[in-house]
Amino acid sequence: MEADGKMFGLFKKKDLICGMKEEKGKGISDAKSGNWFCSENCKNQFQKNAEIAKKPKEHGSSCCH
Repeated sequence: MEADGKMFGLFKKKDLICGMKEEKGKGISDAKSGNWFCSENCKNQFQKNAEIAKKPKEHGSSCCH
Protein backbone atom coordinates (compact mmCIF):
# COMPACT_ATOMS: atom_id res chain seq x y z
CA MET A 1 0.00 0.00 0.00
CA GLU A 2 1.27 3.47 -0.88
CA ALA A 3 1.70 6.06 1.84
CA ASP A 4 1.19 9.27 -0.06
CA GLY A 5 -0.89 12.43 0.32
CA LYS A 6 -3.71 11.06 -1.83
CA MET A 7 -4.30 8.15 0.52
CA PHE A 8 -4.76 10.37 3.53
CA GLY A 9 -6.52 13.23 1.75
CA LEU A 10 -3.72 15.68 2.53
CA PHE A 11 -4.06 17.49 -0.79
CA LYS A 12 -7.83 17.70 -0.94
CA LYS A 13 -9.42 21.12 -1.07
CA LYS A 14 -11.34 22.22 1.98
CA ASP A 15 -14.62 24.13 2.18
CA LEU A 16 -13.75 27.52 3.65
CA ILE A 17 -17.07 27.81 5.46
CA CYS A 18 -17.65 24.45 7.15
CA GLY A 19 -14.26 22.76 6.76
CA MET A 20 -15.49 19.70 4.87
CA LYS A 21 -12.87 18.09 2.62
CA GLU A 22 -13.48 17.75 -1.08
CA GLU A 23 -15.10 14.54 -2.28
CA LYS A 24 -14.73 13.46 -5.89
CA GLY A 25 -17.83 14.28 -7.91
CA LYS A 26 -19.44 16.24 -5.09
CA GLY A 27 -19.59 19.88 -4.20
CA ILE A 28 -19.23 23.05 -6.20
CA SER A 29 -16.15 24.79 -7.58
CA ASP A 30 -16.47 28.55 -7.72
CA ALA A 31 -14.77 29.83 -10.86
CA LYS A 32 -14.70 33.40 -9.55
CA SER A 33 -12.81 32.66 -6.33
CA GLY A 34 -11.22 29.34 -7.32
CA ASN A 35 -12.51 27.73 -4.11
CA TRP A 36 -14.37 24.46 -3.60
CA PHE A 37 -17.57 24.32 -1.52
CA CYS A 38 -19.49 21.27 -0.33
CA SER A 39 -22.86 22.89 -1.01
CA GLU A 40 -24.57 25.87 -2.57
CA ASN A 41 -25.33 27.12 0.95
CA CYS A 42 -21.64 27.33 1.87
CA LYS A 43 -20.81 28.97 -1.46
CA ASN A 44 -23.51 31.59 -0.86
CA GLN A 45 -22.27 32.26 2.67
CA PHE A 46 -18.76 32.81 1.33
CA GLN A 47 -20.00 35.17 -1.36
CA LYS A 48 -21.95 37.19 1.22
CA ASN A 49 -18.95 37.62 3.49
CA ALA A 50 -15.50 36.56 2.30
CA GLU A 51 -14.08 37.54 5.73
CA ILE A 52 -15.55 34.29 7.07
CA ALA A 53 -12.92 32.40 5.08
CA LYS A 54 -10.10 33.95 7.09
CA LYS A 55 -11.25 32.06 10.20
CA PRO A 56 -10.54 28.32 9.83
CA LYS A 57 -13.45 26.05 10.73
CA GLU A 58 -13.41 22.45 11.82
CA HIS A 59 -15.74 20.03 10.10
CA GLY A 60 -18.63 19.05 12.23
CA SER A 61 -20.76 22.12 12.12
CA SER A 62 -23.96 21.40 10.31
CA CYS A 63 -24.23 24.51 8.18
CA CYS A 64 -24.95 22.81 4.91
CA HIS A 65 -26.31 19.30 5.39
